Amino acid sequence: MLVQLWLTNLLGDSGFFSGVIRMGVFVLLYLVGWAMIIVFWAQQHGLDALFRKDRGDSHGSARFASKAERKVFQSEDGLLIGRDIGTGKLMRYDGPAHLLTLAPTRAGKGVGTVIPNLLTVPRSVLVIDPKGENAKIAGEARKRFGAVHILDPFGVTGMPATAYNPLGRLDAESLDLGEDAASLAEALVMDPPGQQSEAHWNEEAKALLSGLLMFAVAHEEAERKTLATVREYLTLPPEKFRALLELMQDSTSAGGLIARAANRFLGKSDREAASVMSSAQRHTHFLDSPRIVAATARSDFQFSALRHEVTSIFLVLPPNRLDAYSRWLRLLVAQALQDIARDAEAAQAGSQRLKQPALFLLDEFAALGRLEAVERAMGLMAGYGLQLWPILQDMSQLKDLYGARANTFVANAGVLQTFGVNDFETAKWLSQSMGKETIGYQTESHRPGDIATTTQHIAARDLMTPDEIMQIDPSVQLLRVQGKPVIIARKLRYFADREFDGIYLSPDAQPTNPKSEPATLNA
Repeated sequence: MLVQLWLTNLLGDSGFFSGVIRMGVFVLLYLVGWAMIIVFWAQQHGLDALFRKDRGDSHGSARFASKAERKVFQSEDGLLIGRDIGTGKLMRYDGPAHLLTLAPTRAGKGVGTVIPNLLTVPRSVLVIDPKGENAKIAGEARKRFGAVHILDPFGVTGMPATAYNPLGRLDAESLDLGEDAASLAEALVMDPPGQQSEAHWNEEAKALLSGLLMFAVAHEEAERKTLATVREYLTLPPEKFRALLELMQDSTSAGGLIARAANRFLGKSDREAASVMSSAQRHTHFLDSPRIVAATARSDFQFSALRHEVTSIFLVLPPNRLDAYSRWLRLLVAQALQDIARDAEAAQAGSQRLKQPALFLLDEFAALGRLEAVERAMGLMAGYGLQLWPILQDMSQLKDLYGARANTFVANAGVLQTFGVNDFETAKWLSQSMGKETIGYQTESHRPGDIATTTQHIAARDLMTPDEIMQIDPSVQLLRVQGKPVIIARKLRYFADREFDGIYLSPDAQPTNPKSEPATLNA
């Protein structure tokens, strides 16, 4: 009051003084209001991170993506990865890198990841379809984009099936025959994780199989250049098999590689040869199935078509047959990868290729076992017009198969999608990979007769702890996109989301001919 009177006397006009006070208050409130708006805007656009250095970000600067950072994934092109948790818009990844999904059984991998992309993505796709539901639901929609081939040896889908002969593409005159045969042998022989005692026999079985494959390609009639013929070789009586080996010794085809394979086997002791033979027979036992024989007797398409015209290939194998017949899947995936790599390397004048990479949706990825062709593709083939999307139940599956090399899949994944995590090891790994944030807190201490003392502290905290990850709502997922903060997003459900209305069929719908003319569906 005394100050006000003094200023009033000094200024000589109390009305003027009151106006100045009101103006000052107005300006102050105006500035505070704008400051709050700027802070809110900075938080929404992720710029607040620039002003947090004095809070001690050295303890960790991990955070969740802001609205603006999520907005870049709301383009019209790319692979569907979820729905923005704030705006409800579809989120897409349009980068060239591979993708990786970790989610347990019945968590919604099919309805939220596989089928939405099959329904909408206008690019070539190869998909492992364990139950045949993907083909039944999305097969008709895929005809909008191009040819559809369904390899279904056991008739799960009830739809007309096609066939593919892995030996059909091998050329007896090619300098690559030895490499091609070795690739098929690699796919035929599965090395179970942790069974080092089988390593020698498996390697020798691969060498024998490679020789037999080359012999069939070089010396059999066209209709007998099949895997069934190779299985026939391996089940010959001992004296007839030895006669076959002697024929192989006399062969000059494949640059002498056929003769070398025969010599390698004949040079073994009877005991070792018997063990190698037993291993080769065991790994080709699945070829005794008449259904597999029929599915590999001819080729109705070539995998290289995936790079030249939009093509959809469904590999259907029911879950109860995965263990017994997973080698068939391995063969086809390995062959597809090799064909795409060869096609990318070939300098063919006038050969037009698709701009969008072919997508490999590898559901039940663990069923393939350890496959070096996939490992190489994950590390090297992103530039070959190919995107892999392995789908596993948890991180332990990947580590069991690839050991220390499991990191190859994680390091080369542009998007890591996780949801429904219910095992602690995967949750712990995710928590560590998400990083730590810096938090502040204060403590108060009291001593009798003294004024309370308040102390400010800063500390590191996991952005999400393992138990928090395991308690995420079933409708929510975590997305870790290369070079971006972790994104919290909604999962997709093709049957409940309006964007997919009218473009899918019920899995119980009447099967249609997948070779018919492309259907016109309303998107």
